[in-house]
Amino acid sequence: MKLHIVTGFLGSGKTTAIYKAATLLIKQNIPVAVITNDQGSRLVDGDLFTALGIPGRQVKGGCFCCNYNELDKNIHSLTHTEGSSLVFAEAVGSCTDIIATVLKPLQEFHPEIGLTISTFTDIRLLKMMLDGNHSFDESVAYIYHKQLEEAEIVIVNKTDLVNDEIINDIAKQLSARYSGKLLLFQNSLSEPDILQWLALLDNYRRNSLPDSLVVDYDIYATGEAKMAWYDQQLELYTEYNDAGQIAEQLINSIYTEIVQLQVPIGHVKFLVDSTTKISFTSKDEEPVKLQLQPASTSAILVNIRVQETPDRIHELIGKILIRFRQKCKVNSTEAEVFSPGYPTPVYRM
Repeated sequence: MKLHIVTGFLGSGKTTAIYKAATLLIKQNIPVAVITNDQGSRLVDGDLFTALGIPGRQVKGGCFCCNYNELDKNIHSLTHTEGSSLVFAEAVGSCTDIIATVLKPLQEFHPEIGLTISTFTDIRLLKMMLDGNHSFDESVAYIYHKQLEEAEIVIVNKTDLVNDEIINDIAKQLSARYSGKLLLFQNSLSEPDILQWLALLDNYRRNSLPDSLVVDYDIYATGEAKMAWYDQQLELYTEYNDAGQIAEQLINSIYTEIVQLQVPIGHVKFLVDSTTKISFTSKDEEPVKLQLQPASTSAILVNIRVQETPDRIHELIGKILIRFRQKCKVNSTEAEVFSPGYPTPVYRM
């Protein structure tokens, strides 16, 4: 089998690329599956793949490296139960040190598996990081740069959002700073670009295992602890079949008020009625317009990843929900709100 590990910072477009790639592979009758990963227990992307009928598993409650045995079990399940011959494993966006903690253990215990690592980056954030004008804490930026440092294949994503001048400038800076890496500039909404990525993965061969990173785990842990995780399931009930409109207003209110906090955004994601995914990955995005049929109910799964204290995000969302409860009935699960703990890999080779 082939296992394509997909890494990269929060909001870099990993899930979109995997979905588009999986869709194309299924049309070719290739048995494909996806393993999603998150620090929390309820992930928009995992639920989306389930709703789309793409075979998948989820590694929850920590990154692949800290839950290596769960990852291993899921790989075995997909190959032996689902018959998957190609699996995408999408690492949580705050994770690094994948070579030492995931790639090398897999290579040691499963030499029959063909492994690749693709590291995605949003070209807009990449430019800010390379130019030094980002708003993330330096410990968070440390994780970002370590992800690029250990990358074998760097996917510079969302090229449709910038001009050719920026693309050329980024290419020069990356070649100078991270020489020797395979660079692929792509728009993951473009079928030809996804086919190019798939062809690169299919033909990729390494002569030897790459070197493990030198990582300061104290800085790494500090960077993860700077980020707030917020996950919650919401159910809207109305009397006038306008639940979709209220869902749209709620989503835009949450995003707008997070922007007003002036905090760096990893991503702010929503899954509406199990099928419609909304993702905000910067502070400059347009309000969403949902094309939903009239209905009296709507379900929204909320995933927020921003550089802020969990308590402040919890308080903000709580105030927003109080306002919306004046418009309709809002049922909610208990919010899962936290910052990731100190990374403790099962293996580090």
